[in-house]
Amino acid sequence: MTMRATATQGPSDLEITVHDTVLKVMRLLDMAGEELAGAQQVVAECMHDTSMTSAEMCRLQKLDLATQTVASVATVLRNLMSLAPTGIADTVSVAHLYEGVTLGDVIQVLKGGDMPDQSTMAGKIDLF
Repeated sequence: MTMRATATQGPSDLEITVHDTVLKVMRLLDMAGEELAGAQQVVAECMHDTSMTSAEMCRLQKLDLATQTVASVATVLRNLMSLAPTGIADTVSVAHLYEGVTLGDVIQVLKGGDMPDQSTMAGKIDLF
């Protein structure tokens, strides 16, 4: 099991470009996505011979949704980074940002819609 430090303290006067910040966040999301996908595989193997209630299935589907969300947000950041250098106040095409994103909730948020309601399921999600 890999354990990571919860917080590190360093100089508070460091500066970083927006570009480098987005690249670092994108790498973090990619790593988190890989960890979530690995967790999904373990859960799938563990539940292979186990019957589950619908409430338990619903809770497990949130893992799948979290994995898809992390992957979709990482894709949005990759799309953002593929644009010509832009300043923090520049505008970009929303359609370009969600190109390749398959999770409707992420697209909805990018288009200016409300954040998805985490307490209800928008539709059927195939678990793993």
